[in-house]
Amino acid sequence: MDFSFVMLTWNRPTFLDACLTSLLSAIADRERCEILVVDNGSDAATKEVLARYAGEQNLRVTTLAENEGLQAYHRLFAAARGKYVVVVDDDVLEFPHGLDAIFDRYMTAFTDYGFLCLNVVQNEHTDGAKPPADAYTLDVRGDLTVERGPAGGWCACFRRRHHTLLRPLIRRRTVSMASGEDGMLSTVFATYLRKKHGVIRDHVCFHASGPYYAARYGHLDREIEKYRSAGLSELVTAYEDHRDGDGTGERNRPDRMTRPPG
Repeated sequence: MDFSFVMLTWNRPTFLDACLTSLLSAIADRERCEILVVDNGSDAATKEVLARYAGEQNLRVTTLAENEGLQAYHRLFAAARGKYVVVVDDDVLEFPHGLDAIFDRYMTAFTDYGFLCLNVVQNEHTDGAKPPADAYTLDVRGDLTVERGPAGGWCACFRRRHHTLLRPLIRRRTVSMASGEDGMLSTVFATYLRKKHGVIRDHVCFHASGPYYAARYGHLDREIEKYRSAGLSELVTAYEDHRDGDGTGERNRPDRMTRPPG
């Protein structure tokens, strides 16, 4: 396998359905790519969505009896067989076409980087969870540009051989809402392999983060539960403030992807 796309999902079936549909159509060479999904103790609605994709080429689902939190990423990383591993959040709803070729090109050109993610849509409803522009510096190589700085885990690539090399160390790391898999991997690769991390400026995905899209897709209560369990009271308040009259939100398609400003 050239690529392993790995995804952890828990009780976001509407997001998950849109994510898988877009991801499958975005991969150029399905024969050389696998998609690994861990169902992290979800309810029946998530299982129904995953069942609809059961016949897709090189797609494998592991179902956990209980929610292991973000620690379940260790299962995904250990199971990956690709030269490259791409972490995909299940609330990324649109991807650029030729996703595997994009990552191949940038990982080949930027060998001194250990962790590269796609850029994100930013509009009046979401910042895509990307830090402000002043957190980045441009690294231009020919016609390729990376914004060196924080690389979020919404759709991010690393080399499996680097993970294999550091696996004993990585498996001892706790992965949680306070210390996510993206920050953990970026830090480990930077500390022990002197690898940089950053954002691929010119290739954009739609990461539907924030309360607006959680409400539109019917997952607002789930997000509140997640942040409350993690003790992130400010985020609980932000999502509760966005709750509509019946607490369910709308379930419409999002705005189409547009290039983020800057």
